[in-house]
Amino acid sequence: TEEVRLYCADMIKLIPEYIFFMPSSTSGKFHNATQCKPHGQIYHILMFAEILNYLLELKCNKEKFKSPQQRDAMRCVPIFHDALKCGAESSNYFTVHEHPMLAGSLVRETQLEHDIEDKVKEAIARMCERHSGSWTTSKKSTVVLPEPENEMEKLIHMCDYLSSRSNIDMQPPEYLKEIFDDIKSDIEFDEEYTINFGRHKGKKLLDVYKEDPNYLKWCEENVPQRRDLITMIEAMKEWLKEKESTEA
Repeated sequence: TEEVRLYCADMIKLIPEYIFFMPSSTSGKFHNATQCKPHGQIYHILMFAEILNYLLELKCNKEKFKSPQQRDAMRCVPIFHDALKCGAESSNYFTVHEHPMLAGSLVRETQLEHDIEDKVKEAIARMCERHSGSWTTSKKSTVVLPEPENEMEKLIHMCDYLSSRSNIDMQPPEYLKEIFDDIKSDIEFDEEYTINFGRHKGKKLLDVYKEDPNYLKWCEENVPQRRDLITMIEAMKEWLKEKESTEA
């Protein structure tokens, strides 16, 4: 509906910028290969939304969720559920366990130019808070997340679950690849950049590339939360390509 579309557009402006650049799995252990890349959280949102839309097209679900407003409330959740995945502000990609509750509060408490009814916002907030399903606890937090209770919340959890399986992948649309490639090309490689962790701590990235290129490949696959390093590796690759073409 136009009402919910405008509401969604207003809400997206409040999402921290890091969401648009981060991998969906901040540990690199979960989600599919596409979602573990830079910008992977956007790919996760798209896959979550695609799965949800396919299920909402089924006759059984159209009969269960009869109201267009109800279905659109569900469609907001893929966008909002991880909106504060690493907290309100973040320089590193580390998932905050209670991020579903932060998303719920963001939806529930925010007043917008194109606002919607409080009862619809409450439904969206509850779905955000319960999207993790039975995974409610973490050793790193005392917060216990609520589990899904109604049919909308259960379907949302199932869609999030399916869209985060490592063996179910979906390629991002070409227009997004082009946008993200343009973003990457604006990042300049710093020849003095130094690695600040691990067995090559204190060494220049360029030296590590020459001595141990497999280590950098390992970093890309296993520590995507090291945003500055992964970004600089990508910039270095582009820098090396340009250097080779110039010398040729």
